[in-house]
Amino acid sequence: MKKQLQKGFTLIELMIVVAIIGILASIALPAYQDYTIRAKVSEGSIAASSLKVGVAEIFADQGETGITNYAAEILAAVTAGEIITPKITDVVVSDAAGTMGQITVTMGGIEQLNGVDDLAYTPTIAGLAIGNANATGSIVWTCNTAATTIIDKYLPASCR
Repeated sequence: MKKQLQKGFTLIELMIVVAIIGILASIALPAYQDYTIRAKVSEGSIAASSLKVGVAEIFADQGETGITNYAAEILAAVTAGEIITPKITDVVVSDAAGTMGQITVTMGGIEQLNGVDDLAYTPTIAGLAIGNANATGSIVWTCNTAATTIIDKYLPASCR
């Protein structure tokens, strides 16, 4: 008489597999959630990149007066809803001395940020704020950590 071999998994083996999957999920889920928030915040970084070009060009052509006019144009575009998206609720280009040309993007449409949602980029030339007195050289954009209020783990790579 032939002995039939039993095929399949035991209950213990199945419980071990379920436990391993649970442990992996508990590690992967928070990392995935952080990744999705960071991807949403990247929309602000991408919007700021096109504004950086505008600030640099207008400053090269018209100096501080050009930035003041450009800031007014951006304000009008925001008011008209042209720059606003479901994730970006405000955009400001500063025309104040000391922060001339600074771009601040408010990411108010991302509920996980809990109202801490500003992403700011500051232009400098030779480490100093841009202005008519400091207009010779290349503009370097830095993520302004003092004006940026988003938690570090959610910032785009250019700001970390």
